[in-house]
Amino acid sequence: MAEVSRRRFLALAAAAPIGLRGGGGAHVPAIVVGSGFGGSVAALRLGQAGVDVLLLERGKLWPHDDHAQVFGSESSIDRRMLWFQLLANYPGLPAVPMIPYPGVMQVDVQPGITVLAASCVGGGSVVYTGVTLQPPRRYFERLYPSGLSYTELDRVYFPRVRAMLSAQTVPEEVYNSAPFTHTRVFDAQFAAAGLPVERTPSTFDWQVVRRELAGQVRPSAIVGESSFGNSNGAKHDLTRNYLPAALATGHVRLGALHEVTSIRREAGRYALAVTRRDEDGLTVEQLELTCDRLVLATGSINTTRLLVAARDSGALPGLNEHVGTNWGSNGDAFVFRPYTGPVGPSQAAPIVSTAMVDQGYPVPIRAESAAVSLPGQQPVLHQLSIAVDMDNRGVWRSGLGGQVGLNWQASQSDPALRSALALSERVGGTTGVGSAAATAHPVGGCPIGAATDLAGRVHGCPGLYVLDSSLIPGNVGGANPALTVSALAERAMDQIVQAGG
Repeated sequence: MAEVSRRRFLALAAAAPIGLRGGGGAHVPAIVVGSGFGGSVAALRLGQAGVDVLLLERGKLWPHDDHAQVFGSESSIDRRMLWFQLLANYPGLPAVPMIPYPGVMQVDVQPGITVLAASCVGGGSVVYTGVTLQPPRRYFERLYPSGLSYTELDRVYFPRVRAMLSAQTVPEEVYNSAPFTHTRVFDAQFAAAGLPVERTPSTFDWQVVRRELAGQVRPSAIVGESSFGNSNGAKHDLTRNYLPAALATGHVRLGALHEVTSIRREAGRYALAVTRRDEDGLTVEQLELTCDRLVLATGSINTTRLLVAARDSGALPGLNEHVGTNWGSNGDAFVFRPYTGPVGPSQAAPIVSTAMVDQGYPVPIRAESAAVSLPGQQPVLHQLSIAVDMDNRGVWRSGLGGQVGLNWQASQSDPALRSALALSERVGGTTGVGSAAATAHPVGGCPIGAATDLAGRVHGCPGLYVLDSSLIPGNVGGANPALTVSALAERAMDQIVQAGG
């Protein structure tokens, strides 16, 4: 599918007011909550099927600019980076004071782990490092319900998503440029250790990266920016493909800065309490919206919170005991190790190289060459590791005052961290400094085949669907979540639309 231009997308968004101003409420046939990988797929496919959809997103729709800094970054910290924080509590950042603001990243500190989640139109596609890897079959088939065919995903849905996201491996001249020096060192270390390295498809726009290298636009990707967005549009994020295509159907309306705070079912409909904010994050009004069909796609921690709260309060009593379970960190571990050798003027953000190591460690582990986002030349490598952990899972439960929190012990991250440090020692000669105290890839909480059927239909709640990372059974299986979440959503929407539901 050809991309809808950025200008066309912004025009469609501006020309599609959701028509819910002035308080009160409204009823719509279908609501999709969340505009990340799952929600964008759902909105597009429903719109193409002629279903009128209201797409709600708690975060802002951010512009792109070739020369201005639209987002903050690790080297230029400001309120645009974080979702309503008084202090910059993002891992690795100094705890500088901030004015609460609807920034692009939520930092959710839970006992034992800090969870990172996107909060903007386009969701995680805006703030991730572009990796679009599928899990190896050998791990997928051990983790997921037997009714999910890996062959079907491999032949139909993984390729469909990669095409929609324009995912491509890094061009040779970009790989050989100075800002990718750290990646070439990473690759050489793994090759010397006898571990094969592969190029991963990426959603970075290599034409924009080339323009950065040529000095034609403000540097962003080549100086390590990604975790809080690329101001110059250096990624093929969802605001360049699924979302504009959804709005172009004429059946999808976008409501940015609309946060769903609770859901319930009454009189055969779903009722949503919604907070609408202005551009500075100030509450403008409280709404109640109703719909016949509801798709939750707000990501692992936020979809899970909504559902656990609704079940335990009696608002959705039909939800089963699997809601809130099988949550995991996807085995995330971060290792920084020094090295001797060439350095570049900066470390480019796109992750373009990866190695899957199956044996010799507490758990199988995938290593990816990430950037160190510090100014100047840094003889330090960042090994982002994703472990295939079959066992360690957390549970979300309601507590005092109805607050939903995570039961997770820090020790549950130990197998992933031990594997990451041992791998670093093998390839780099030093364990370096490692941490598994945070995850950028939270998954699970509404596991597919347990809390839902294999198309995301939530058991016990007719007309309610979950299509996001909360479906993943605690671990993707040796890959970043983006491609798998999108492929599962595409598969589910094919079935849902074909069934007329």
